Amino acid sequence: MRSETRELPTAVESIDPATGEVWRRWPATSDDEVAGAVARARAAQPAWAALPLGDRRRALARFRRRLFERRDEMAALIQRESGKPAAEAMMADVITTLDAARFCERRSRQVLASRTMIPGNIALWRKRVTITHEPYGVIGIISPWNYPLLLPASSTLAALVAGNAVVLKPSELTPATAVRFGQLLRESGVPDAVMQVLPGNGATGAALAQAEIDKLFFTGSAATGRKVAEACGRRLIPCALELGGSDPAIVLEDADLETAASGIVWGRFSNAGQTCVAPKRAIVVDAVHDAFITRLEATAAKLVVGVGAAGSDVGPMIRTTQVDVLEAQLRDAQERGARVAGAARGTGHFFAPTIVSNASREMRVMREETFGPLLAVIRVRDDEEAIAVANDTPFGLSASVWSRDLARARRIAGRIAAGTVHINDAVSVVGMADVPHGGVKESGTGRVHGDAGLRECVREKAIVVDPFPSWRQPWWFGYGAEHARNIDAFARFWHGRSLFERLSGAWRSLKMLVSRERPI
Repeated sequence: MRSETRELPTAVESIDPATGEVWRRWPATSDDEVAGAVARARAAQPAWAALPLGDRRRALARFRRRLFERRDEMAALIQRESGKPAAEAMMADVITTLDAARFCERRSRQVLASRTMIPGNIALWRKRVTITHEPYGVIGIISPWNYPLLLPASSTLAALVAGNAVVLKPSELTPATAVRFGQLLRESGVPDAVMQVLPGNGATGAALAQAEIDKLFFTGSAATGRKVAEACGRRLIPCALELGGSDPAIVLEDADLETAASGIVWGRFSNAGQTCVAPKRAIVVDAVHDAFITRLEATAAKLVVGVGAAGSDVGPMIRTTQVDVLEAQLRDAQERGARVAGAARGTGHFFAPTIVSNASREMRVMREETFGPLLAVIRVRDDEEAIAVANDTPFGLSASVWSRDLARARRIAGRIAAGTVHINDAVSVVGMADVPHGGVKESGTGRVHGDAGLRECVREKAIVVDPFPSWRQPWWFGYGAEHARNIDAFARFWHGRSLFERLSGAWRSLKMLVSRERPI
């Protein structure tokens, strides 16, 4: 039910985070416009789903070619709107989206294909079951700003190839990238009503969550994710949620410290630290803690902070409000005794890479998600304490373990509550189009990417056929003493504990299963 006091639609703006320049304004989509878009999507979806899968796959192939040809244009747009360095715009958004398109194009034929099976219970020997995959219908997607192409594209491409229509509400901070993404899909043969992009603010997202959609994909904060889940729950429609993370990076005493420092610095500070799966809590065993801190601070100090031109490593944060939150978390750590290296707030949206050492569990940097270029480091005694600290969080999106002993690292990985655990790497799972990605605990439900991501976009339907229409089923009416003896015989035959017990029920069972007596 819609609230009468909801936020009124206003314009949303494309702002260059490096300069603060407002370079385009977009009218926010109203509640009625959201409802109209969903209605158009519903009307258009059956024809899209009725196309052969090969036609939808070819549309994705055309999109991939167009995106590749216009990759520099798209990367420049992402760079201007999100502030990330040119290399990251190309690598982390454009190339990964090309990978996602190719995966959906090539793998959907196998994942979405029907399959036929015979049930495992011998009493059902006559049945032939076909498992089919049907699109949900209209899928809503609410996407964030930190990877403004990859994150909406991953779910959109899977939904479209599966035969759904998509209504996408991008972040109000990065609407231009999503609008251009939608244009490329339509240029590639996806009908206008099947792929719609609705720029807007929080009210637009709330309207989409409450609209007559069939499933919702949401990426964002845990707080907003709860509201999305509640809205979907009221209508009993499914949702897939990728929420926040406070990913641990466990550094063991046998780790290559230079590699670990380099990898954790890249994972933490790429995209100006605005990555859900970034290592945010470095958990370092006592034996190498001091040496690792030295390497970590030296590596971070080499990073170049600046606008997204070639040569800069860390760009601006998306908005000053994000910088304010990070500074508040940092002040809390300092007041609780943390040692800080870095911590220079620049002009506008810039914030220098910051290492917070001597961290303790009660600090906000250890309890909350830190969404910016700030890394907390805590000292632990051994593997057991490292695992305890790693799991001492409401989040469970990703994690990493750094060690030369891969067997030991795998054992530790198996005990960390997270959707993904890297060993001697971080973050890269997000760029793996064929690997499922998602979280546990307050980091969300459902998966994107991989076969699991495609299956999130379809319902499985079982079609059960008995090819002998004149034969009665042995469990139909006609109960009586003889029937009860037959059923007991079948229980012994099928589940008996010994060979003798099973053989004792075999004759009656087989006779019952092939009986052609007419039902009552």
